[in-house]
Amino acid sequence: MRDRIDEERLATCGESAIDLAISNVKAGGLPFSAVIVNQSGNVVGKGVNQVAEHLDCTAHAEIQAIRDASRKEQGVSLKGATLIASGEPCALCYMAIRMAGIRNVRIVADRYEARDNGFDYLWTYQYLNPALLDELDVVTLVNDRKLLPFKMANRKLSDQGE
Repeated sequence: MRDRIDEERLATCGESAIDLAISNVKAGGLPFSAVIVNQSGNVVGKGVNQVAEHLDCTAHAEIQAIRDASRKEQGVSLKGATLIASGEPCALCYMAIRMAGIRNVRIVADRYEARDNGFDYLWTYQYLNPALLDELDVVTLVNDRKLLPFKMANRKLSDQGE
């Protein structure tokens, strides 16, 4: 039997992911964040996109959250955990999620909403075996604020361009 975390708790974590993404944008980063909760619903990992800060093309929010959770849980397997992302993971992040043993993924904004709001990473999916996504339970959370971090980032980027 698969462990399930209360969907209300996951919605609350979706709010946390949005708040984390907003904070990252305010600090000059991108609107991507991730929160990982264990089977008990406790937050064990958080991450934001830190590619520019770390000069590391793998420092995506989901991977940073996996690194954080793995350190806290003192192991590489996060089996039974759920990852909540402010934006749908790219192909690289879906692979990392799978490698960490995470099967449950909740997203706030999907890949098309991200693209339509200035962050197009659809090209990454050409490198992803669709069977991988079939192994995951990916659900989009309903949230009225889901696009706020993306809109804030776009405003900030356009202000920098002027």
